[in-house]
Amino acid sequence: MWFGVAAPPLAWAVQLLAGWFVDEAHCSRGGAMWGIDDHLWQALISTLAVLVAAAGVAAATTTFRAVRAGAGDPRGRVEFLAVTSLSAALLFLLLTLMTAFAVVSVEPCRG
Repeated sequence: MWFGVAAPPLAWAVQLLAGWFVDEAHCSRGGAMWGIDDHLWQALISTLAVLVAAAGVAAATTTFRAVRAGAGDPRGRVEFLAVTSLSAALLFLLLTLMTAFAVVSVEPCRG
């Protein structure tokens, strides 16, 4: 259950930070000699982030289905967490996909 709660937002945050580091390395004077291919690294980072976020959505969906089948607690805490984790996981999967499309299609080092 906790993987479904934590994995999608953490995947999105790591995607943003790792992508920023790749952009900084690609666009800086010191990193120019390294020959970093920004689009390749952004695509790899984004693919891994989307896979982790999708696994989190799958975990949240499994938890939600188990709760709907009667595996919850009498106070409804597990059901509340299952619903909110599924909602948040879908939102962060969408954010991860939108970020992936943006960083791969936009040319770095402008501005």
